[in-house]
Amino acid sequence: MRVALEKSFWFVVRMILRLRYRVRVDGLEQLRALEGPVLVLPNHPCYIDPPTVLSHLYRTVKVPLRPLVYSGTYRVPFLLPLMKLVRAFEVPDLSAQSQSAVVQAQQLIDTVVEGIDQGNSFIIYPSGRLQRTNREKIGSNRLVHEVVSRCPSVTVVLVRTRGLWGSLWGCARTGQPPDLTYNVFEALGWLLAGLFFFLPRRNVHLHVEAISREDLPTDSREAFNRKLEEWFNADAPELPIFVRYNYLFGPVKGVYQPPAMTDIETTTIDEKIIGQVNELVASFLKRDLIDNEQVAGTRLEDLGLDSLDRMELALRIEQQFGFQSDDVVETLGGLWSLADGKLAAGSAAKETLAVPKNWASSVTPMVGQNDSGKSPWLLDETVAAAFVQRMIESPEAAATGDPMSGVLSRRRLLVAATLMARRFEKIPHQHVGVMLPASVAADIVFYAMHLAGKTPVMMNWTTGPSGLAHGIEMTAVRQVVTSSRLVDRLGITIEGADYIFLEDVKKSIKKTEAMGLMARTYLRPSSFLRNMPKQNERDPAVFLFTSGSESAPKTVPLTHLNLLTNIHDSLAVLQPDESDSLLGFLPPFHSFGLTGNVLLPQLSGIRSIRYADPTDAPGLVRLIGAYKPSMLFTTPTFLGYILANCSGDEMQSLRKIITGAEACPETTHELCADKAPEAIILEGYGITECSPVVAANRIEKNKHGSIGKPVEHVEAKIVHHETLEQVQDGETGMLLVRGDSIFDGYHSYEGPSPFVEVEDQQWYRTGDLVSADEDGYLQFRGRLKRFLKAGGEMISLPALEKPFQKKFPADENGPHVAVEGIETAAGRMIVLFTTVDISMREASEVLLEAGLRGVMRLDAVERIETIPVLGTGKTDYKSLRLQVEALVEKGMERQSTKPV
Repeated sequence: MRVALEKSFWFVVRMILRLRYRVRVDGLEQLRALEGPVLVLPNHPCYIDPPTVLSHLYRTVKVPLRPLVYSGTYRVPFLLPLMKLVRAFEVPDLSAQSQSAVVQAQQLIDTVVEGIDQGNSFIIYPSGRLQRTNREKIGSNRLVHEVVSRCPSVTVVLVRTRGLWGSLWGCARTGQPPDLTYNVFEALGWLLAGLFFFLPRRNVHLHVEAISREDLPTDSREAFNRKLEEWFNADAPELPIFVRYNYLFGPVKGVYQPPAMTDIETTTIDEKIIGQVNELVASFLKRDLIDNEQVAGTRLEDLGLDSLDRMELALRIEQQFGFQSDDVVETLGGLWSLADGKLAAGSAAKETLAVPKNWASSVTPMVGQNDSGKSPWLLDETVAAAFVQRMIESPEAAATGDPMSGVLSRRRLLVAATLMARRFEKIPHQHVGVMLPASVAADIVFYAMHLAGKTPVMMNWTTGPSGLAHGIEMTAVRQVVTSSRLVDRLGITIEGADYIFLEDVKKSIKKTEAMGLMARTYLRPSSFLRNMPKQNERDPAVFLFTSGSESAPKTVPLTHLNLLTNIHDSLAVLQPDESDSLLGFLPPFHSFGLTGNVLLPQLSGIRSIRYADPTDAPGLVRLIGAYKPSMLFTTPTFLGYILANCSGDEMQSLRKIITGAEACPETTHELCADKAPEAIILEGYGITECSPVVAANRIEKNKHGSIGKPVEHVEAKIVHHETLEQVQDGETGMLLVRGDSIFDGYHSYEGPSPFVEVEDQQWYRTGDLVSADEDGYLQFRGRLKRFLKAGGEMISLPALEKPFQKKFPADENGPHVAVEGIETAAGRMIVLFTTVDISMREASEVLLEAGLRGVMRLDAVERIETIPVLGTGKTDYKSLRLQVEALVEKGMERQSTKPV
């Protein structure tokens, strides 16, 4: 029955095509004698050739042909039923890179091979895409070669189509694939204008030939594809042919354009990055690139990389260099740009951003002004209670948004969090992992966890599988809430935990349930307060993890009291107005990102816009220009990226920029003064264990180069790092802190206590060295753990590093210098790691110019390709320390093997 239905369908298609096309076929007689499965391989000049080929071959091939159809065409609504009818296989979209697309493509190959083994026949287009020029280009596509190689019993039939190049269904008119839906309506219009039977007809020729397997070099993909190209292009190039659409009116001459070429600016890309990418490409090719291949315009398919290879290569570059793009690049220069962060990643960087009306508000006042007299504040003492109180206090106000989800009002945010909470309540364990980037989804999930009575554990995916596995082991997490899209992109699994995908949770929510909750927000808003779980301000509200820059990540439980106290202190520093809005892109696993971007705006009533990729500086610039936030929480590194990519007035709305995690370079201050002249940069200092803000500069007194003075509820003491005696005013010592925003101790940790007792009080030992001026403002002097002792004197590695950082400041490519050292049996080994060429003599002169001498010197200079950094953007000194240890061991080996 199905076979008869298919034949009837193709007969109808053939009759319809005869209205416009006069098709001549030669070679059909070869197909009548074929037995067993057949693999038909045509060239692909336009969208209309698949139905043309299939409708003229279906009567001759004994086994019905099953076409492979690209997902974008397969899913066109009016074509989908027809795809089902002819049992077409859907080919995944490989223009958007992801781990799942790679897996799906390989599964498709396996399915086709299995189908051929079962006696099915297929029609596959070897090029995998529409013909872009007057020659068929297969390049290095693997699908057909792999299928033919794995199916010795299949008969290969080639089809060369001529006469369609130049039609409205192909690329000849514009140089790009046409809009299929638009073309269908255009064709229907011309049919109607010609009264169906009075159309000028286009001559089409199909040449069919069964190829002997001995003529196909299956041992090599490149040779196999080259053989097919030679056959398809035997009479190429084919000139575009224009055939009028109507005898009486309409165009009388065709206009054709060559394919558009994408210009990639490569002059600003670091040569080191270009070299590293070229080496990576060479590793994929298993050969070195020759000189004329090492140019930006070199097409990757010409190098022998098919669509799957290109996707795998781009994903590898994303993981290595930390930048992302949604599109699979086609050229070597595109890979260079991807590695250098110059390809836009998200929709905000590609499309015009339509800002929802519910986002707009009054113009933000100048820094230090508060025209309305109303300031954001906290409404309760625990996260869940403060959240619900805020949501029902002004339900129509804008709460949070991102380019994908739009802007949610507080009412919608409360409903969404409550719907999710009902699902999370069923999770049997108290601690639940959350692995999401900065987004509306992350906000919803975080507050849903609290409404469900769960404790969120924020998973840092930048630590890799081992770091994630360590985190779930420490917190007894068994489920991790995440997005399938994120996991697909990262390709990360967490051993010992199961994923709960938000996409699946969303499918379980019925419209009636959502509408019922929405109605409750109007009729009984106070009921949301009565149905909340019991929370105590001393209970853990979240689990975070230390960066791991000095040791294995420790688990940091922060209580409701810790977090809300820190938010209170941060609001006092920021002095926000109700018209302020905030851009948040730091990931919520980052303590600065969680408190500053998730908790502070929602609990205090400040509108916030989210962006998932902190490395996508072009996208962030466009987002700032569209939504015009007045406040920005960031690190100096990411701020530098954003400012460097701002070419207009996009940053004019910014008034307060709060930075932490590292010192803000002078170059960034200068750029900010130029790009965002009304903005003030408030540098601060924070630690994950302190929720995180410890000190910050103030709007009324902003001391450049200082990390500010302790916030209201943090008491600070500067002591000698060994005796714990308070140092004299202005002297450098170790910073101790205490207060309600300081955590109570690490979770599941058996190491030494992070607290010390001074004057009968418990103080948290920060491990950082600071000094204070007459106003109580702190100057950061370095990490105690990054001090060495030699000759009875303490050697500050940060002090040695600072002159080099000043001479070679970090830029959008990251840091260029770092100093690390260890104490050895022979004394010490201090190494300057650098990405720039500098000799030991030149390095010594830099230190002398900075007034450093004696024990404050280097023992070696090591040139490396990149300074390793953590996911937070901090230098990975732990990795550098291992390199120093390796250098010491290598030196000892040379000593032991030296002849005597």
